[in-house]
Amino acid sequence: MAIIKKPLHASTLARDTSTRSETGASAHSIELQRRRARTLAKQQQAAERIAAATGQLSSGINEAASAAEELRRASDQIAAGAEEASGAAEESTVALKQVV
Repeated sequence: MAIIKKPLHASTLARDTSTRSETGASAHSIELQRRRARTLAKQQQAAERIAAATGQLSSGINEAASAAEELRRASDQIAAGAEEASGAAEESTVALKQVV
């Protein structure tokens, strides 16, 4: 029995070519989707890091504002104490002048 080679028909060749191009397009589409997913994941991760840093910065600003308020109150107390000491020094001066 002899081996007979079958000729390729145009329809068979076109069908094989279209199947290959669809598979290639499908693989390309899948690769694009993967790239987009990776890009989206990286963007999401960056957004989360920015949000965490913003939260920490906000906390630091609130802490600094609280410390500034505490410093203002302490300065007010020091100023009141200085005025009281000044008044006492003036009274002492007047009293010394009367004694002398």
